[in-house]
Amino acid sequence: MDTAIKVFYYIAKIFFFIAFLYLSFIVFLRIYWGFKSKRMKGKPLPVLDGDFARLKKGKGLVYFYSPTCQPCKAMEPIIRKLVRDAKIKVVRINTNEKPELARKCGVLATPSEILVEDGKIIEIIFGPATEGDIRKGLRL
Repeated sequence: MDTAIKVFYYIAKIFFFIAFLYLSFIVFLRIYWGFKSKRMKGKPLPVLDGDFARLKKGKGLVYFYSPTCQPCKAMEPIIRKLVRDAKIKVVRINTNEKPELARKCGVLATPSEILVEDGKIIEIIFGPATEGDIRKGLRL
């Protein structure tokens, strides 16, 4: 019995150590994303050709998504409503088809939204966002 308790404590130590490492990694990523998004504010969008050319004037949104991502599927009605009601320009980028474009824009996860005004980045939102968050970011 004494040996069984020692084994249990040893396994519990390993489990909590792995959980601690995992949570530390997640916290580090959130801090890194926050730092990266603050650094990109006010700078021009890295790509302003092709579909991005229409974001040179006015307010717009670059929406990075993956077709298999459940939060991305939940964001679709919000994006459609913003296009219809607020008349903002939206460029949708499928990260499965264009991973190099996502990397160039600094996107590490989906869904991610880059809010743009006259070709310059206003704000970057990593993860799903509400309609209110996007409207507030674009000052609509």
